[in-house]
Amino acid sequence: MIKQLITAGVIVTSLGLGLSAQAEPFNENLCGGSPNGLWQLLGVGMDGVLKAENPNSSVTYQTSSGGFANIIQMQGDTCDLAIVHAGEAMKAISGEPPFPKAVNNFRAIGVLYNWAPMQWVLTQDFSDEYGIHSLQDIADKKPPLRLVLNRKGILPSMVGESSLEALGVTPDDIESWGGSVVYQGSAVATELVQNRRADMWANETFVGSSAISGMAENRPMTLLAVPDSVIKAMEEEYGDKPYTVPADAYTWLDHPVQTHTAAAMLVAPATMADDEAYRITKDLIEHIDVMQGVHPAMKQLTPETLLEQSVVELHPGAKRAYEEAGLL
Repeated sequence: MIKQLITAGVIVTSLGLGLSAQAEPFNENLCGGSPNGLWQLLGVGMDGVLKAENPNSSVTYQTSSGGFANIIQMQGDTCDLAIVHAGEAMKAISGEPPFPKAVNNFRAIGVLYNWAPMQWVLTQDFSDEYGIHSLQDIADKKPPLRLVLNRKGILPSMVGESSLEALGVTPDDIESWGGSVVYQGSAVATELVQNRRADMWANETFVGSSAISGMAENRPMTLLAVPDSVIKAMEEEYGDKPYTVPADAYTWLDHPVQTHTAAAMLVAPATMADDEAYRITKDLIEHIDVMQGVHPAMKQLTPETLLEQSVVELHPGAKRAYEEAGLL
């Protein structure tokens, strides 16, 4: 599990007046997502968090296909830590696909963010031509929509499909209307929209996403509202919470838009030593500013945010750190 590289040493104070024990260094493998994505930045942040306590500590980021894969990899020795969405954890704990049986041998360290709203970004031209202003309008008006969802089999694309299913719409229905549904990452999705080969992209991503900004560079865009019924369905199925994209989120948006948001958390195997989980959590609480600095959207992270989930049981070591910090 933990690679404790060096026994605790001593350091001389800058005044040479005494000695103080330095925390043992940790070398952790963190399983995240695709390279060069947000989760890699979170890996960099966790590396900085542990280094802030001991410069000899490190976090090595392991790329993967996402939270589902990370939960599976934690069953072996691949991941000392992992990032997963709350929805992925829910599927694992209940034994729903893609898991053949229930998996519950992982524990929460803390929530890293819960402000990645589902954003249905539609070209203004398409919105004007077919009168599409909400997700409900797609179900009601059955336009020839060319939709891009995230890569097949990962949580954001599953949420997109489930959102449409909550309105009685399937990818086959969209194709029968003369439209299409394709599954691509954000870079390809941006290119498809810019080149007028797609009309809409849906993804759970930070407000101000570079992909959305890229789409809007040469095409006027709008953002669709999500009906209350869909928001409730996504809360029940994936643990998403209601969220309002503010009117000033984009230069081309002039009204607030209701939707729902995903949460991502740092988890560890249930077998992680209590002291190890305690130290990691304590470092995260005390050096939260390091995580806040990895991305502008991460400035919202606070010690209180770390506890804003009820899907995954807290690791006992993490719980002790929160109790000592007065957060529990």
